[in-house]
Amino acid sequence: MRGYRLRLLTVAVLLTAASARAFAADPDDDWTPYQAPVATGTVLAPTTPEGGFGAPDRQSFDAKLRSRVLDQLCRHIQLNHDFNFGPQGFEGTSVGLSRYLATYPDNSLAVVDDEKLKIAYAHGFSKELNGVGAGAASLGLSLGGSIEGHTMVVRRLASQQTCAEVRRLADFRDIKTVMPVTAKRIAAMKLGELWRIPFTLTYYQGLGLNETRPMSNPADSSAFSVSFGRSDSGAASMTLYRIADDKVRFRFRIDHVVVHSSALGVVATFPAAVFAANAQNILLRFVEQQVANQLGKYTTAWMSWGRASSDGARVLMEFVVDPRDPAQAEALAKATRGDLGELVKMGARMSTLHADDQTTLKDYAILRGDHAKTLGDPTYAAADQYATKTHSFSLNIPFLIKHDATTLFGSDRVLRYTGAQGEFQFYRADKSKTNDYFNAPFLGPLAKNSSQRDAEAVTFAPKGRPHGAPILVYLRNQGYLRQSASEVRGDLKDINDVMELAGRQRGSRAASVMLPVDTLIPPVPKKDSSAAFAKSAGQDAESGDRKGWFSFTLVFNQKAVKDMLNASTGEVLRAFAASLNAGAHMGMIDQEDRPLAEWLADHATLDAKGRLVYDRDAARRAFPEDEEPPVGTRINQDSPERQLDLLSRKAAGLLADLKAARDAQGNAARADKIAVLVGGTGESGLAYEDVLRVLVQLVDPLDLTGDFVSNIDGTSKGVKSSDAHLVLKKDRAEVPMLKDAGDAKSRFAQPSILTD
Repeated sequence: MRGYRLRLLTVAVLLTAASARAFAADPDDDWTPYQAPVATGTVLAPTTPEGGFGAPDRQSFDAKLRSRVLDQLCRHIQLNHDFNFGPQGFEGTSVGLSRYLATYPDNSLAVVDDEKLKIAYAHGFSKELNGVGAGAASLGLSLGGSIEGHTMVVRRLASQQTCAEVRRLADFRDIKTVMPVTAKRIAAMKLGELWRIPFTLTYYQGLGLNETRPMSNPADSSAFSVSFGRSDSGAASMTLYRIADDKVRFRFRIDHVVVHSSALGVVATFPAAVFAANAQNILLRFVEQQVANQLGKYTTAWMSWGRASSDGARVLMEFVVDPRDPAQAEALAKATRGDLGELVKMGARMSTLHADDQTTLKDYAILRGDHAKTLGDPTYAAADQYATKTHSFSLNIPFLIKHDATTLFGSDRVLRYTGAQGEFQFYRADKSKTNDYFNAPFLGPLAKNSSQRDAEAVTFAPKGRPHGAPILVYLRNQGYLRQSASEVRGDLKDINDVMELAGRQRGSRAASVMLPVDTLIPPVPKKDSSAAFAKSAGQDAESGDRKGWFSFTLVFNQKAVKDMLNASTGEVLRAFAASLNAGAHMGMIDQEDRPLAEWLADHATLDAKGRLVYDRDAARRAFPEDEEPPVGTRINQDSPERQLDLLSRKAAGLLADLKAARDAQGNAARADKIAVLVGGTGESGLAYEDVLRVLVQLVDPLDLTGDFVSNIDGTSKGVKSSDAHLVLKKDRAEVPMLKDAGDAKSRFAQPSILTD
């Protein structure tokens, strides 16, 4: 145990020590290594408020980045068995046992023992509209539901080498279950050990139209489908988590959500690839039929569009007890055993016809009262009423590429019942994208690039008082598998293209707030490709030798948000022109249009209808089409007049979005408009970095704080890994409410298997 604690401490301070050695040489840099306070006997790694706010997104991003990726063979070994016993219509009914290894973001390992019971029902009705077989169309109705419960034990391991833990994975004497829940077993939980008991009830109904058509090869086919669906899901879960030597955290969650969805899809199947393999008797000679089935998954191409809206309510309460105290441990065991029955009852009430948001809150009130008798008042209790709208696009070309893209806009109203009681309002705009390249059966993608951009505007109202001024938080997570150093440097440069403009319209020069890219990811020396042989041999190609991720958080405090909203028309136009720097590429607008934008800033005015107007004759004289255009303007592209029109519309839209936020009735409504402004759903159509390059110019750089974490490995010989944790805190005060907002966000974020 002592050695394990030492390892935890080492992991907590390793990045800090490495960063201090790397970055201590430049005292003028505002980005400094994070000096983590020493924390022993706990699994809760200390971090900055900025880093804490971004932690839930970083954890879920890391889990998605690792999914379907064979980065180490032993890591994908899983011992599981499902016993399916459902009759017709209940084919999904099963009991099962799984045992596998899982990886934390810091690459440390856990062993997971998962027992499950699932009862599922599904039935479909279909009617052929114009015959059967290829070329047929059908209308279908599907109904179904499921009740699923798990008991899971997650235990941290001392090793990061998965193959070294395979022997333990196969040792069934080491399997640990949640049951029976006793004070003695709770007291014996190891540091970092987590018990999870989730219970979910889901009901769904859907309507779909499908049409199948033959292709040139008789064995191949394509299908077109349109579907609409509604699902109701109720979930209740308990977790016990040993977070410190003297602390076990007990959390109870209740969640009810209704989702409406629609989708449009095109699927093309090419079974001839499987038939050819079978005909040659290559695959089936050596492997089982399931391997051929696995290959079949890679003979289907599809393209789909979807959208969904969800509305729900969830509540959470947590208690922290000292497991070394027999009385507290017994009280926790008793509460947990009693809640097993409540878990099922609450999940059942949250099915389609028996629950709504008020029922969920009522269940919480009853449960809180019951626990107050044994565990005392909760250390944290809150409710979250939320709504989201998402749009998604997916494309799969077998073996070559799989592309997934999602945009989301959502809001959360979090009511705190403990501590500093009050109400948080979160408004979120999120854009995520993942590309898998050269996807091979069993191995997964050989290369991968994932990104997430997230803008959140947050405000807080103390109990009985109105909402205060909002803050703005921008998050960017980027992940890689077998990508080049130039790819990583390019993404870091996107961030610096924003940071170098901080305070520009206030007379600041913000080199000190730029990330030290050359230190984080040194440039790769170009190889000599002058010889024809070298070129033909591809020796000048850069190797894809980087894997890992980085996470960037930038926070605008209340004063910064106020300054950017109150900027004058001239300041915004000059900032828009300056934003067309080397990193700008806004569709049909890029850095070559900067002279045109600068001219607009000097000559355009805003009319009563919010349009930018200017003297077109003066514009033609300044940018004549029949003469050589000024240095820096686009050549052989759209005419200057058309580009001026486009630029004026974008700039006017940006001014309109800022005005909408400035004129909003109340700070909560203002936060909503700020998320619209940065998320790209406003009048300008600009989003994320394109907007931030403008906004950062309108604020004082000292009103910006940030957090940057990187965990990028280099697989080539002599390439050093980039592990760093930097913070933008120098000479800056803490942002009010940021820590509490991050705590609320992390508690209501969808937990991973490895966290509570």
